[in-house]
Amino acid sequence: MFSTIWSKVAGALVMIVGLLGAALLFVGGQRDRAKEAASRAKAEAQSKSAVLEVERAIDDARAQVREKSAEKQREADKRTAGTRPTGNFRN
Repeated sequence: MFSTIWSKVAGALVMIVGLLGAALLFVGGQRDRAKEAASRAKAEAQSKSAVLEVERAIDDARAQVREKSAEKQREADKRTAGTRPTGNFRN
């Protein structure tokens, strides 16, 4: 009788330990998935940041080119009639 009680208690303890182990594995798996999702989100944010940085650089380069082009056009317009190029390409 005493041994049957201990065997039932031991069986219950083993079952409890097994359930706790399964719960820990489940929670650990959730944590790993959360880490992976956070890693993906971080990589995506860095990618978007890089794209925005490149677009800003492109816009800056375009502005510089427009400024230089306008400056060259002003210089060309200031030349005397004898030194200006002739042709159909001028307005």
